[in-house]
Amino acid sequence: MKAKTNVFITLAAAALLGVLGYRSLARQVQPVAVSAATCTPEYIRNVSDTMERSILSAQCAKAKSK
Repeated sequence: MKAKTNVFITLAAAALLGVLGYRSLARQVQPVAVSAATCTPEYIRNVSDTMERSILSAQCAKAKSK
């Protein structure tokens, strides 16, 4: 009985992780124009989406190094 419960919980957790991963990877990130106003640390910290925040941070670093 306990083995069946553990298998069910494992399969449910794997399915949930699969759905969340798919949704995260399938979503398109909205591009943000790089400017002096959008490259401030305060603006970057206020971006709620982590993927969008990391892209903006990388673009600002690339623009700064040019």
